[in-house]
Amino acid sequence: MKKIIKWLLLASLSLGMNQFALAATTASEAAPTAQAEQADQPTLAEKQAKAEKEKAAAKKAAARFAKCEKCHDGAEGMHGKHGQVTNPNTGEQVTCTNCHGNASADHRKQRGGMVDVMRFGDDAFPLSQQNGVCMSCHEPDDLRKALWAHDVHATRISCTSCHQLHPAKEPMVGIPEKSRIKLCVDCHRKQHEASLGAVVKEGP
Repeated sequence: MKKIIKWLLLASLSLGMNQFALAATTASEAAPTAQAEQADQPTLAEKQAKAEKEKAAAKKAAARFAKCEKCHDGAEGMHGKHGQVTNPNTGEQVTCTNCHGNASADHRKQRGGMVDVMRFGDDAFPLSQQNGVCMSCHEPDDLRKALWAHDVHATRISCTSCHQLHPAKEPMVGIPEKSRIKLCVDCHRKQHEASLGAVVKEGP
């Protein structure tokens, strides 16, 4: 009987030691993972520096908007949706000057159009220049994935022929398939009628 009790005690001690060793091994394996995760987390100083940078950028953007909004105003605010996004290349908030360029000192005195400020859909500015501004944020590959027609039209018409820049919500986003087809048909019908009119004017 004593031998059986002694054997049972040794067996339970042995099992306990194995479980202890297993727990220690698991803990030692988990430690480097936890340390690596901790190293990936930004420090308090880094978080504060990032917050300060974002605050300064927002202040700078607000000053730019305020300067333009002294004269320019719209029902939804001149910047609309574009005023709520950041430039993917700089990480800074998009402001009027990102798209329209920096106005000269005598911007308000100019006559016959603001020649130093980009105007979209205006023949005074080359198509490549107008669409180039859009492409500085909107990647051609992403546009191609969104709709194949971007490829076909990008070198022939301005982006603003289909898209609006300043509303809070872009009407073309989420447009139903039937409406999209109608848009294509309507535009191409007008082009066809215009080309037929030109042929009739010229005559045989």
